Amino acid sequence: MYQKEIKKNNETIIFEYIYNRKQGFSIAEVCQSLNLTFPTVKRILEDFLEKDMLIQSRKHSHGVGRKGMEYTYNHDFCYSIGVRISEEYIYLIFTNSVGKALCHSKVKLSSPPKDMISFLESTICLFIQQIKKEKREKIVGIGISIPGIFNQESKMIEFKINHFSSFVALQELQKNIPYPIYIENESNLSAIAEAVLGKYLNLSEFTVLTINKNIGSSHFVRREQDRNFYFKAGRIHHMIVHQHGRKCYCGSKGCLGSYISIKALLQDVQEVFPEITEIKTFFQDEYRETEEGKQLLDEYLEYLAAGIQNLLFLSNPEKIIISGMICDFQDYLYTKLLDKIYHSGHIFFRGRDTVVFSSFHENSSLIGAALFPIVDSMF
Repeated sequence: MYQKEIKKNNETIIFEYIYNRKQGFSIAEVCQSLNLTFPTVKRILEDFLEKDMLIQSRKHSHGVGRKGMEYTYNHDFCYSIGVRISEEYIYLIFTNSVGKALCHSKVKLSSPPKDMISFLESTICLFIQQIKKEKREKIVGIGISIPGIFNQESKMIEFKINHFSSFVALQELQKNIPYPIYIENESNLSAIAEAVLGKYLNLSEFTVLTINKNIGSSHFVRREQDRNFYFKAGRIHHMIVHQHGRKCYCGSKGCLGSYISIKALLQDVQEVFPEITEIKTFFQDEYRETEEGKQLLDEYLEYLAAGIQNLLFLSNPEKIIISGMICDFQDYLYTKLLDKIYHSGHIFFRGRDTVVFSSFHENSSLIGAALFPIVDSMF
C-alpha cells in the first residue's frame, strides 16, 4: 500500500477554494468561507493575479454606487500532460488545469518493448512537439499512470505487470524531458480524478475499484478539519476469493483478478464463443442474451459482488467508485450487480447508492495523471 499526503497552507487552501468555485467570487466571500483575514486573502489573490491564475473584473450590479471587484479562475494559466501505460498501449493527453483535453494520442506497445524507458521517452517527446510553444512554456509537469506499483522503499517501478524498473530508469527519463515527472499507481490517479473533478468531490472518503485487464483499488481520505488528503493503493487483484481456484500469474490460486478483470472475462467468454476477440463484442445482444451468455455474466457478477462486499466490510467507504474499461458495459451490469451485493440478508450500513460507476469510464487514471502535477504543486 502506498500513501501520498499533501500539506496545506493559506495559499493552497485559497487555491483549492477558487479552483472549486471557478468564477464570481470576491475577497470578502473568500474571507468568510475560509475564515481568513482580509489582508491575507487580498495579498494572496493579488499574487495569483500576477501569476495569471485569476481574471479580475467589476461586479455586475444595477446600483449606482462604486462596483466591487470579483474574480474568476483562469483555467488556462497552466497545462499538464497525462500518460497512461496499459498492457497494449501508451495513452497521452494534454489538458488545461481543470482537465479539459486539448489534444491526445494513443501509441501501440510492442510486447514487451525491448527498452521501456527509451520507448516511453521518445513517445512523450514526440507528443510534446505537437503542442504549441506558448502552451509548452506553461506545462507544470507530466503525470504517468502505471498498472503496477511505485514503491519508494524498494526503489522499484512496475511500468507493466511483472516488468520492474529501478528508480535509475526514472532518473534517466527525467534527464531528457524538461518537465517534472510524477509516477503513480493507476487506481490512485483515478482517485485523484474523482476527488478533484468528479461528482463526488465533496466526499470525505471513498474507494476506487479499477477494472481493466488487471484490477486495482485505492482508498481516498480527506480530513474535514484541514482538508488534507491522502490515498493508498492496494493490490486487490491478489485477494483470494477461491482457495483452490484458478492459477494467477502471481503463483497463487483463486485471486480476485483471475475472475473479474477484463482479461479474465474475455478468457471465459472465448471458451464459449471462440470467435470473439474483443470483450465489447460479447455485450452485443446476439451473445449476451443467449443462455450461455447470461450464465457467463451471472458467474462474473457473483465474483465481482464478492470482491465489492469485501471492500465494503474492510473500510465502510462513503462510496465505491468502479472505474476502468468495465464502465463501458455498466448498463448491462449495474442493477444485477447491486442485487447480488445487497441481497435480502445483507448487513451493510449504507445503501445501494454506495456503489457507483465512474463518469470518466476508463479515462479516470489518464485524467488523474494529468491532474496530479497540478494537485501536487498547487493544492
